[in-house]
Amino acid sequence: MSIKNFFAEKFKITGKKGVENFDHTEFCRVIDIKERVQDESGNEKTVTRRISKMITSVSGGHKNLITLVPMRSLSIEDFTFPFSASTKIREALKLQVMPFSAAGELEIFPVVLSKEGKGVNGIVWYVSPEELGVIDDAYNPSGFGKIWPAPLPFISKLSKYNGSGVTMWLDEENICSMLWQNNRPVLSRWRKFVDETSEHKELTWYDEYCKAKEFDRGGNFVVNATGDTEDYEVDDIFREIITESVEICPWIADVNLSRSAVEGARDLERTLRLLTRASIWVLGIGLLFLGANFLRLLQLDNQVQQFRTRSENFYRQTFDPSHTGRIANPVTLARDKIAEASGTGGEVHSLEEVMADMGEIFAADKNMNITIDIVRYNNEGIDCTGVAPDMSTILNFRKLWENKVSLAQVDNTQFVSGIGYRFDLRVRW
Repeated sequence: MSIKNFFAEKFKITGKKGVENFDHTEFCRVIDIKERVQDESGNEKTVTRRISKMITSVSGGHKNLITLVPMRSLSIEDFTFPFSASTKIREALKLQVMPFSAAGELEIFPVVLSKEGKGVNGIVWYVSPEELGVIDDAYNPSGFGKIWPAPLPFISKLSKYNGSGVTMWLDEENICSMLWQNNRPVLSRWRKFVDETSEHKELTWYDEYCKAKEFDRGGNFVVNATGDTEDYEVDDIFREIITESVEICPWIADVNLSRSAVEGARDLERTLRLLTRASIWVLGIGLLFLGANFLRLLQLDNQVQQFRTRSENFYRQTFDPSHTGRIANPVTLARDKIAEASGTGGEVHSLEEVMADMGEIFAADKNMNITIDIVRYNNEGIDCTGVAPDMSTILNFRKLWENKVSLAQVDNTQFVSGIGYRFDLRVRW
């Protein structure tokens, strides 16, 4: 029975317009044909050549291409990993099949079905590289378009069985089937089409298999793809079934079991490896520069500390041997001392005037909780050391002095546990 007659019998054609999701998509299938050719010696021999046949056509310029292929070597397996990076998933799957690599190489096509936290759950398709090569070289040498397993896009017809059962593809030479459980493929099989009883034998095999595995047998949906069709209404029904399948299983739209997909994944892995190596080199060079600059910073900080210590020692030895603690501005203090000694300072205040100014400062803010421990007086100003409960009090004290003098500077502020903030105030007229 042709695919046109099959759909016409299974579904009543109502003239419904094509589903928009696949309006610009052509669906094809591949079949093997045998031809008699002459070799270089002139002898005739039989060769098998894989060609494509149109299932649905699209008019116009831009169009997508999806090819349904009855894959002989296709195998399905579940996977669950605690990570979600695609490169890590592929590497983990390669390690799983490594013990079987002696029997032949396999191409890996992982499909993530769900994510839980950082982990993923999905299925992986295993296909022989030789089979991919035959499909791409003979049918799609440009590498464009997607390759789908032939029974894959018909899961929507098992919806009344909760997505469990068998979708089967029949053509001139192949019986390709897929077992589903709750809209998830769990098994793929291929058999050579022998006669009209092949379909019944295959379904009977699934009956026994599901019984042995305690699977939900569900229902069946068989697509007989033999023959050709140019009926646009049948095209609409075909696209509608596939659109409903993609709505039920959105991951189907991303399936592409082709050589171009394999090469794309390999190119991505190769690029990531190169970028990772380059990143490691850049990181190493950056760490070297960071270490060198950090050592340089330590060296400069040490030189600054040595210069500051020498300046403080020079000031103590020359001007104020009794001064203890840090001296924040020894150069400025030394300049004031020299100006005082040489008589080149500014306005001179007597001690009485200094005490009067101090009294006015404390009278201006009666709540100011400051204790003055030491007052050093000279003709140029005063240096006092005191204690305050917080920084805001110190800053307010300095502000009150700024209203009276030309310079009021707080230096060497240190927090002392149990006492408060100890500070030095430098006042110049």
